[in-house]
Amino acid sequence: MKVRFRIRRFDPLHQAEPYWQAYSVEVKEGMTVLEALLKISEDDDPTLSFRRSCRSAICGSCAMTINGFPRLACSTQVLPQYRKKGEMTVEPLSNHQVIKDLAVDMTPFWNRMEKVSPYLAPKEEPKDGWVIRKEDAAAIDSAQKCIMCGSCNAVCDSLEADPNFIGPAASVKAWRLVGDVREGMKKKRLERLSEGHGVWDCVRCVHCTEYCPKDVRPLEAIERLRAKAIEKKVVDNHGAKHTLALVDSVKRVGRLDEAAMTFKTLGFLRSLGMIPLGLKMEMHGKLPHLIIFPAIDGIKEVRKIYSAVERRKKKKE
Repeated sequence: MKVRFRIRRFDPLHQAEPYWQAYSVEVKEGMTVLEALLKISEDDDPTLSFRRSCRSAICGSCAMTINGFPRLACSTQVLPQYRKKGEMTVEPLSNHQVIKDLAVDMTPFWNRMEKVSPYLAPKEEPKDGWVIRKEDAAAIDSAQKCIMCGSCNAVCDSLEADPNFIGPAASVKAWRLVGDVREGMKKKRLERLSEGHGVWDCVRCVHCTEYCPKDVRPLEAIERLRAKAIEKKVVDNHGAKHTLALVDSVKRVGRLDEAAMTFKTLGFLRSLGMIPLGLKMEMHGKLPHLIIFPAIDGIKEVRKIYSAVERRKKKKE
């Protein structure tokens, strides 16, 4: 059957704005988007630019936006997508600068990867050699599945708002190293990742995990890095302070004391700088007030949970 493809094209060297171009492709059951693009390139328009290599969902080269979401063209079949939308739209990855048509500049992606020093810095090996337990390997197993296609970065809300954000892909690589029992520079890595534009700037939109084609679960890696940073006492940043304030609030009164958390997160002086915003929030009934009433009923049960967690931590130590 004939399927209409709308492809977003752009050559920054010769055009001022992107434009849409339509192609009609004869599609068979099981045909992939990459096969359709190759057919267009070979039969209709050899000027169409896109990347591809392995055709086996291993290299990550053919990641692009298909029907509004990042996917690997080599593993995305045309007809299931066409039946959902009634047509096929193909665009370059979001949050990436276009080189030409569907090919994007991956230089910023690799620069972010380089920032996390993507290699193991092992501590001294024990005399009897390393013993890697099953649970140790399982902790970083998901991170090792990353094919660096850039799909997670393409849908990252934090990266869209802040081009300097480390991004989910580099965070996954960082967890692959921090989570390795042989790594000897854990705290130093966590200190760097906890600086501005680091893992604490993630807004937990979950898009990176939802659209990863290899089930790497980048958000889980970011959460593990945050937890490990707190465990290693790397807490001199707003993200860690806010998390600790939240934990303290629930332990103290059984609920979120948002006003107190603001002071503990920002500190007294910076909180004073938020007074103009606070006045606007008060005018609209949005300003959180300090909790002055007693803790919730059953607060003792809540605190028992905290005590149990602390005992478990001490046993591990």
